[in-house]
Amino acid sequence: MIATDRQSDVFHRLQEVHRSCPEMRLGQLLATVAMLGEDSTGRSLWDIEDEELSAAVERFASELARRAGA
Repeated sequence: MIATDRQSDVFHRLQEVHRSCPEMRLGQLLATVAMLGEDSTGRSLWDIEDEELSAAVERFASELARRAGA
C-alpha cells in the first residue's frame, strides 16, 4: 500500500534538504539518498519502502547539518 502522505512528506523534506546544498544537481541529490537507503537496507532503490527512503533523507539531512556546524 502506498501512503501518499508519507510520499508528500518525503518530497517536502527532499526540497528542504536541497536548499541546504543548492550546489547539488537533482540527480546527485537523488543518487546520494538512494545510496544511503541501499546501504542501510541492503536492497536497491526499487525495493526500498517509503519509510526507509524517508529515513535515508533524514540521514542525509543530519549529515549536512553536522557538516554545516563543524
